[in-house]
Amino acid sequence: MPAPRVTADDLETWRRELYYGQRLEPAAARRLMDELERLWGELAEARRTFASKAAVALERRLQVVATYNRGGCPSCRDAEARAFLTKLQRIAAETKPDR
Repeated sequence: MPAPRVTADDLETWRRELYYGQRLEPAAARRLMDELERLWGELAEARRTFASKAAVALERRLQVVATYNRGGCPSCRDAEARAFLTKLQRIAAETKPDR
């Protein structure tokens, strides 16, 4: 069972202890590390979710432009948008958080 989430009160207590030169209890250090790993996972998931939604929106927009603009614009703007779409799709496909 995972340790309970770190609260603002926990952080304030540990900050005060460290400020006055006390050592952090091993259990507190473990909780902090667990919380950090959870936050990394949540951040990675948020990035994937955002990138997936942005990629879908951009793909739809490119399809609209192609439909109403006789196949899309062959200029650099279209190429830049496609490159950005590829980057978003790569971010969305990531399975591990950045560290």
